[in-house]
Amino acid sequence: MKDLQISVDAHGHTTVSQSVQISEHCANRARLLTSLVNIVAAPGSFEHFCAYPEAMRRDILNLMRSVAEEQLPLIAALEEHAAKSGYERGAQAAREVLLHEEQAANSALHYDAENQPAQMIISTH
Repeated sequence: MKDLQISVDAHGHTTVSQSVQISEHCANRARLLTSLVNIVAAPGSFEHFCAYPEAMRRDILNLMRSVAEEQLPLIAALEEHAAKSGYERGAQAAREVLLHEEQAANSALHYDAENQPAQMIISTH
């Protein structure tokens, strides 16, 4: 895990950030959520979970909810990035196709101009 960067402004608001690859972050959070769910949902685990003190059960459930809710804006950002990236790749591909077509048209015009028989225009007045 990378070092956390923590800053506190004059009003006491804290910003916590960490520089990590998105895939690593998602994998870590998914693993944590899976582990938390298994504490409650794995065979035989529910009985153990119920034996925990109320405060501990509440904390585990709150942690599960916060980890799950944390993923929603991340998923939205990834979807937006994918859509934007896909649009940009599509636009670039379209530009390349248009350039190729323009080059092909110019080549065809150039070929036609070179291979046209000379025509003499006779004007009669």
